[in-house]
Amino acid sequence: MTAAAPHRCVVLGMGLRAQAQAADLQALWLQARQDQPALAHFCAVAVLQGKEQRPALQQWAAQLPFAVAIVAVAEQALPAQAVVTQSPRLLARYGTGSVAEAVALCAAAPAPRLLLARLVAGDGSATLAAALRERGTTPYCCLAAGLRPADPQTQGVTA
Repeated sequence: MTAAAPHRCVVLGMGLRAQAQAADLQALWLQARQDQPALAHFCAVAVLQGKEQRPALQQWAAQLPFAVAIVAVAEQALPAQAVVTQSPRLLARYGTGSVAEAVALCAAAPAPRLLLARLVAGDGSATLAAALRERGTTPYCCLAAGLRPADPQTQGVTA
């Protein structure tokens, strides 16, 4: 009997503007997968609290071939995250240089590792980053624990 491959709890962080479309999110994910094939499967999508019900996010998540948790991250948690990207506009507005990186890191806590720095949609309507939730952390719990491929997305999971 062979041992199962260790699970990697990967969290995508997304920044969403009102005009973002599901196709924008799909294009970003495909770009991320091209840059890092390990991102073909992920456990959760983290967004700024209040954006978890955005139609573009809901439509995109519904078309994925697997279930993911949708994690809403409070704005107050963003400045504490060590992000790579430093957008002056976002620093002034949210206290972080990248919302996508910050929400991914928040949701992957307590010992997250940034896997992919922010990617930006062609029209600027959305951003995507990815973080790894380390298995060695205590207590370890995959954000998608209990979700089965046929389950609807989990809403309101707290980071």
